[in-house]
Amino acid sequence: MLSITEKIILSLVLILVLVGMGLSHYDELLFRHSYVVEDGLIEWLTVLGLLLCAGICIYRISILWRQKAPLFLVTLSILMCAFIFGAGEEISWGQRIFNVESNAFFKQYNAQGEINIHNLRVNGVKINKIIFAKGIALLFIIYLAVLTPLYIKKAEVRSFLDKFAFPLPQNYQIIAYIAVLLIVEGLISSSKRGEMTEFAISFIVFLNLMYPRNKEAFITSQFAIDENTT
Repeated sequence: MLSITEKIILSLVLILVLVGMGLSHYDELLFRHSYVVEDGLIEWLTVLGLLLCAGICIYRISILWRQKAPLFLVTLSILMCAFIFGAGEEISWGQRIFNVESNAFFKQYNAQGEINIHNLRVNGVKINKIIFAKGIALLFIIYLAVLTPLYIKKAEVRSFLDKFAFPLPQNYQIIAYIAVLLIVEGLISSSKRGEMTEFAISFIVFLNLMYPRNKEAFITSQFAIDENTT
């Protein structure tokens, strides 16, 4: 049975994705220039989702560092850094907040003239499309279609992934990942639909981390929490 936290987050994601889908068809300019605009609601929610993911990693490192093997802690540290990096990239490392001028390099090679890496252009193509979009998509396919089924079926795979602190998704989380991709990529017509994907996935990843299939790998008797009370 899902906790209140899980229900609230799933409902939030569904409502905002459906609103985005409707706006993209009936008022694409409003969708583009208000709903998914830089420093708008969806972008800041994406940042929040990524920072919540980083927070989970930090918390687990703080309570498990004396009880888990180095590889376990290294994986959590890598994930933490990846989420913080993603949050920083999303807001161009505070450039617009602090009104920082881009230097000559970013003005020349960044598609938006901003201080971030994912919008840099290589031979006229954004790094975001070459590495982040395709690379992350490939990792998700391996994660959902290969590692998760193997984890369920093979005891040795379960042991290996648990040692490396891989949080495996529950069935409803897998469905949520797929549903988001189908709705956003299939039903949102705007070229800015990727902003909706980033938002939705960041919160599903948060649920994936907070409520993994293999939650026993991330708790100890001292710090165990009955999630059904949330």
